[in-house]
Amino acid sequence: MDIRPVTLEDAPGLHALTRRWEVFWDAPLVTPLHEIEEELTAPFMDLDRHTRAYFEGDRMVAYGRIWYRPGGGIQERAYIQGFVDPEYRGRGIGRELMAWQVDRGTEILRSVEADVPRFLRADEWEWVEENHRMYRRFGLEVVRYFTEMVKKLDDEMVSVDPIQGVDIVPYDRSMDRSVLDALNSSFADHWGSTPTDMEAFQHRLDGAGTRLDLSFLALHGEEVVGVCLNAHFPEDEELLGRRDGWVESLGVVQQWRGRGIAKALLNTSFNAFRGAGLTHSMLGVDTENPNKALDLYRGLGYEPTHRSITSQIEVLR
Repeated sequence: MDIRPVTLEDAPGLHALTRRWEVFWDAPLVTPLHEIEEELTAPFMDLDRHTRAYFEGDRMVAYGRIWYRPGGGIQERAYIQGFVDPEYRGRGIGRELMAWQVDRGTEILRSVEADVPRFLRADEWEWVEENHRMYRRFGLEVVRYFTEMVKKLDDEMVSVDPIQGVDIVPYDRSMDRSVLDALNSSFADHWGSTPTDMEAFQHRLDGAGTRLDLSFLALHGEEVVGVCLNAHFPEDEELLGRRDGWVESLGVVQQWRGRGIAKALLNTSFNAFRGAGLTHSMLGVDTENPNKALDLYRGLGYEPTHRSITSQIEVLR
């Protein structure tokens, strides 16, 4: 069996492997080829150092990657993810791949000079129990649960309560820098969050699914005080039987919280989703969010659908 880093030319094989894995595990999404290509060309992805794939002839039968982006002096995180072809389960490939990921992720984290906490993390759907057993075997422990929630959109447009001194406006690319600053500020007190740099942010804005035409800003004069970045993934529609508008990042600058800005951004997004022919809204939330986000979402009609689990191990220097 051939084992080597992946290249961009391997994207179709990685896509086929990803889809076999998603179908086997009943994942509630359909990853398209262009999302695979986007990940492989991300500005912080080093394919030689961060990826390994197993090949049986021309067929990719396992893949592992380490997602690492510098943490901006707050904490350092390296996320691991891997797939083994369902037909190749039980052969020890997953354990071998995981061992490489832990070793390489540890090496990456220990190479950082900043004296900050360092964590090796893995996110996985709650029901993929064999992966969770693997994580425990390698010393990762469950630290967080994240819930996906869905809301059926109303047939009629919803009203958006005015907020004194704040305007809700469509996304404006000329404000990318201010939007990023607002998002970094908004998420500074969220578990596991680190600042995003401009290169990675613009890669995301230009990426698969992002719908800036359905995204909104809350402005106080020219100051960005709230952001709602939204997306749509049409490849999921046949599987789910819905047309979802995804609320991917909803943030309000800390000193502006408690004024109804998040609710106004969401209601404005619901109207935009409905106007674009979407039938539902989806979002993901940390179940221990300190800002009572779950209460807000439930109050607006969201209901939980799936959960994922984050496991981690701290890496010491």
